[in-house]
Amino acid sequence: MENKKELTKEELIEEIKTLIDINSESSIQINMKYIDFFELDELEEIRDNLLNKKKNARQESQGFLDEIFNKCS
Repeated sequence: MENKKELTKEELIEEIKTLIDINSESSIQINMKYIDFFELDELEEIRDNLLNKKKNARQESQGFLDEIFNKCS
């Protein structure tokens, strides 16, 4: 991530929970018994993957919306 402040493990977990809620159509729960086993670098990778998924979803939606707009124009 570019020049982002160093996050604590708890902050990363909260960010991941938020991204999961944004990226999924159904609510996904994180089992806190297992999330504690991840290291900071692993949590950062999970977060980055979710951010990329969110970015890709926006790009795909934009193309779809452009197509609809062009058909309606």
